[in-house]
Amino acid sequence: MLDKLPIVVQPSDWLPPPPSEEYCTVVFHLQGGRSTMGSFLTELSSHFEDARTLKIVKFEVGDHLRNRR
Repeated sequence: MLDKLPIVVQPSDWLPPPPSEEYCTVVFHLQGGRSTMGSFLTELSSHFEDARTLKIVKFEVGDHLRNRR
């Protein structure tokens, strides 16, 4: 075994870019579904409004988000 050369694996060219530190994805399961979205967004934004640390740039709703973990 020691007489064999080591196997070197080159990194692939198709790797996705590293994640941006400016954006993140958060998925919430809202009890009450669509009817609670407005109050949820109001509550969420009230915590970050004054600090100016959060800006919602995209909002998705639907069961297709269920398996994103």
